[in-house]
Amino acid sequence: MLESEKLIQIVQAWLGYIRLEELTQAEVERSSDIYSKVVDKGVQLVGNKLLLDSEVFTQFQQRQQAAKRGNKNDVQMAVAFPQIYIINGKGKDQKLKYLPLFTIDISPIFKGNYRKTGWDLTDYEFQPVVVNLMRLYGLEEEQTESLIVASGILKFLEDTFKGRFPTLRDFLELVDLPEGKYKTSRQPYLLRCDFTPYNALLKLDLQEILKELQQPDCNSEWLTETHPAMQYLWGQPQSPRDEVIFWGAFPDHAPDEFQASVLKHTQENLLTAVCGPPGTGKTEVFLHLIAQQVVNRALRLVHGLDDVNNLIFFVGTNNSTVKKFQQRLAIDSPVQQFYLPGGNQINIHKETLPKLQSTQDWLRNTEFNLDYWQQAKLELLQAESEIQQLQEQDRLNTAQKVIDVERRSQLYGEIESLNNDIAAKSASLEALTEQLSSLAAYENFPIDAYEQIQQALFQAERELPKDSDSMTKRALDWLNATTDKRIFQRLANRINAAVLNTLATAHPFQIPIDPSSLTTAITSVNQKIGFSRQWCNLNLEVTEIQNQIAVLTKELELKQAQKQQIQGQLDSYPQADFYSRFYRDYHLLQLELFQRAWAFLLQEVLRRKHSVMRALETYGSVLTGDGEALLKLSTDSDAIYRDLSLIFPVITSTLQSMRNMLPILQPNIIKLALVDEAGTTLIHQLFPLLVRSQRAVVAGDPQQIEPIVNMSDDTIKQYFKTAFLDRGMRNEDYYCYAPTAKYTATAYHRAAGASGTEGDNGNGIILRNHYRCTPDIIQFCSPNYPGGLQILSDDHRTATEPHLLAYHVEGSHTHNTNPEEINAVEAVITSLLKQGYSISAEDNSKTIGVMSPFLQQANALKYWLSNRWRNFCWDDIGTVHNFQGGEKAAIIFSAYQCHQEHSFWFLNRKPNLLNTAVSRAKELFILVGNLRELELAGGETKRLVEHIRQHGEIRT
Repeated sequence: MLESEKLIQIVQAWLGYIRLEELTQAEVERSSDIYSKVVDKGVQLVGNKLLLDSEVFTQFQQRQQAAKRGNKNDVQMAVAFPQIYIINGKGKDQKLKYLPLFTIDISPIFKGNYRKTGWDLTDYEFQPVVVNLMRLYGLEEEQTESLIVASGILKFLEDTFKGRFPTLRDFLELVDLPEGKYKTSRQPYLLRCDFTPYNALLKLDLQEILKELQQPDCNSEWLTETHPAMQYLWGQPQSPRDEVIFWGAFPDHAPDEFQASVLKHTQENLLTAVCGPPGTGKTEVFLHLIAQQVVNRALRLVHGLDDVNNLIFFVGTNNSTVKKFQQRLAIDSPVQQFYLPGGNQINIHKETLPKLQSTQDWLRNTEFNLDYWQQAKLELLQAESEIQQLQEQDRLNTAQKVIDVERRSQLYGEIESLNNDIAAKSASLEALTEQLSSLAAYENFPIDAYEQIQQALFQAERELPKDSDSMTKRALDWLNATTDKRIFQRLANRINAAVLNTLATAHPFQIPIDPSSLTTAITSVNQKIGFSRQWCNLNLEVTEIQNQIAVLTKELELKQAQKQQIQGQLDSYPQADFYSRFYRDYHLLQLELFQRAWAFLLQEVLRRKHSVMRALETYGSVLTGDGEALLKLSTDSDAIYRDLSLIFPVITSTLQSMRNMLPILQPNIIKLALVDEAGTTLIHQLFPLLVRSQRAVVAGDPQQIEPIVNMSDDTIKQYFKTAFLDRGMRNEDYYCYAPTAKYTATAYHRAAGASGTEGDNGNGIILRNHYRCTPDIIQFCSPNYPGGLQILSDDHRTATEPHLLAYHVEGSHTHNTNPEEINAVEAVITSLLKQGYSISAEDNSKTIGVMSPFLQQANALKYWLSNRWRNFCWDDIGTVHNFQGGEKAAIIFSAYQCHQEHSFWFLNRKPNLLNTAVSRAKELFILVGNLRELELAGGETKRLVEHIRQHGEIRT
């Protein structure tokens, strides 16, 4: 299948899912009679047959035909019974909201002819409305997942309502109806199910996308391989590079190394997936990204480049996520204009339009001052120059560091060589010194005297008569009367002075007196003179080597001093490379750069006040649905969004209301999309935003609670077949692209390039540093993340109170609630209030949150506790899903399940639910339930009880 064909199939599958959601909407407002979404007149149920008055049939058939002529989707109609509704408000504000238990899709009948005999409803598709079955008939979550749909509606009614109903009319007559605030009637009614407020805008976007894709030779700007929308479907995220620089920081903490990886990745990639476990600072990442966009735009302007649209669009899955982000912007942003709150029509009229108006008023009343503009420009350039100088200095330092390292290496070699030379010469010196010490007696030897004595001894030896003397020698000796005595006398006379010079030394010489002693003396003198000369030679050699060693040592000291100097210089350089530290070391400068950039942009707003005011006026009219303004936006969107984003760089909205703020599906009108809580976002909900975006950062946590899909397993199986297999797609396509594949195909999984295999969370950048919960609490969650979390939060431990508590309650079940746990929760709250905790939403620092994973228990807790404490904030009690993305100082968790026959599968099938519940608590988490059964159930509930026992306290 070609990629373009597959994309069409995927979008059609998404629209098929929206149709299922429309069939299973929990509340249908009756509205006015002219455009009523509920019709009960002229509608009858006889046996299994639906009977309609011809006027009713004709009315809806004509609507469907008109829709077809207008290239719109078919009008979707369903029948439901019995009538169960609630009345909200009074007078003109009164609204009737119908609560169908199931819907039977009868849209196909309006494509045929009218049948007076009616239509057999068992032949048509039906869908249970899970939320209302839980709300009105107390079905538990696990029960709704196993509702029987595939075997037909009669089997479904029999199994769900525990009765035998031969016909649908019998069911209508026999089923027990809810009492209390609900109004009821045993009559069928028709309802329009092609318009659900929750999905209306998303549906329009996807329909437009599908229509565009089905055009011949479709070549839209977003249909390129690198576009975020296409990366989202088919791409694989690249790992972040370290050698990347970004400038600008929002007022708060400097980014840590994991957050910086995200910021670097966004500089080079059009789609960035961020895995943000609880308390790891993904909001800070978003804020820094906003600051960088502001800086980039301001610097473009001061350097004379063309101005461009710089719109940043933040979306969350629910209002609480958006409000939390708005609070951070409001606290930390320099002026009130900085962001524009958006959302549904109520928010637009309550917040967006007034802010647009107040900004226009500010512009009218504030004059442009050229001096202020030039001063702001100069200050921005100075801040940029200061950072550039630091960057240049680091470049020079880096180059010098290379030289220094090389010189240090060279010095190491030279020092090693000198040490080797000194060692070798020292070894030679040691050997020579040892030899010299053996001749130490000859250190002061009277060598001159002995040499004179030696010469005299040699002469005396020659003068002594020998048998070998010649006749001449003998004749002369006779003539000169030469005798031995006279020879030795002359010898004594010759050497007397020399001998005297030896007497005071260690080598006194004794004058020989006969030939024998002469021979001995000659031998001794020769030997002594030899030893003396040897000593002198050795002494000269030792002195030479000592001198050489002294020279080498001096050179070594010089080299070592040079090495020490260079090492000191190297030590003065930052240990980490520039790319690993600039965002931390220069955070204050980056913050100043952002503040000056925004100050300049405000002056630029005043300089261009007239075009900005026109953009604000046009955009405000667009938000109110003005047709002329919408036409202008469609033809001049770049200029309007350029000027709008100059004064409001950030727009916030829920994902479902995004089209309210950007009503025209135009590619690339968003400079940067920021998506929070993507792990709880269905895959198709994000796609239209990405089509509108040039760049996107998608953050979520696949280990937090998964998206809500209020459909039974049978319904999901049917959807798998009809939306995927019947269209020619494969199993793996379903697990990659189906909204119902909530464990493998959330918006986060898709952005992170997950394979569709359960457990594969893709290749998102994981933020690992945890800053929020006390260590004892978050240590329970840490093993859910490969490699664990680095827990950097403070431990506010007191001497008396642990951060983890568990109260054992045996419990029982009454009407799908656990009254004993409710009473225990009340007692715990009473105790916490005495300790300084709060149930008021105004005190965010010490608020208490109460949750249960089961809707009926959560509702019972909400009813009981809000009656007990009238000021208990309604939003602080609910299911675990209600707390997704939030936090409380203390969380009380009511487990509800307490019997052996309970499977505990709903709590234990994945770690996500308890991971979410526990990580909502900043300083105190309290488990209330049957601890014995929770521990026996194994899995996550056992691990939680064991963790509390080890790190907290078990109480009864």
